Amino acid sequence: MPRLPVLPLEEMPEKTRKMISGGKSELSVLNINKMMAHAENSARHFMRLGNSLLTQAEFDARLRELSILRIARLCDSKYEWHQHEILARRVGVPEEQIDSLRLDGDRSVFNHQELAVLRYTEEVTTNVKSSPEAFEELAKFLSHRELAELTLTIGFYNLVARFLENTEVEIES
Repeated sequence: MPRLPVLPLEEMPEKTRKMISGGKSELSVLNINKMMAHAENSARHFMRLGNSLLTQAEFDARLRELSILRIARLCDSKYEWHQHEILARRVGVPEEQIDSLRLDGDRSVFNHQELAVLRYTEEVTTNVKSSPEAFEELAKFLSHRELAELTLTIGFYNLVARFLENTEVEIES
C-alpha cells in the first residue's frame, strides 16, 4: 500500500498532466509519475532529466540498463527492477545477464567493460565515491562524456530507488 496516494491525471496541475500524458502514452500509466506529481515544481524537471538520460545520452543503452538493474538490486527496489528489466530486454540485455544481476550470480556472463560498469555502479551506490581503481578501469572503456552520463545515471536512479521505496509506489497492475 503506497504511503501517499497516486494522483489521478485529472487532479494534477495542468503543466504536470500535459508532461505526463503528452506524446508518450506509456508515461501516463506509470505510478511513479503519478506519485512524483505531488512534487509539482520538481516533477517536470525530474522527468526531463530521466528522459534525457534514457533517450539523449551517448552512453550505451545496454550498459545503462545493466547499471540501473544493479542499482535496483542493491537498493532492493522492486518497482525500479520491474520497469528496467523490461527496458533491459528491449535494448538487448541477454537473459543470463538479467538473471545474474537478479540473483547476485555468476559474473562470468559479463565482459570486462560490463564488469567495470557494474563495479563502478556498486561503489558509487554504496560508498558515494568510487575507488580510484574502479574509475581508472572504467575510463579505459568510456569517453569523458560517457563517464559523466553514467555517473549522472547512477545518481539519478539511486534517487529514483529512494523515492520509490519511501513512498512505496506499487507496480502497475
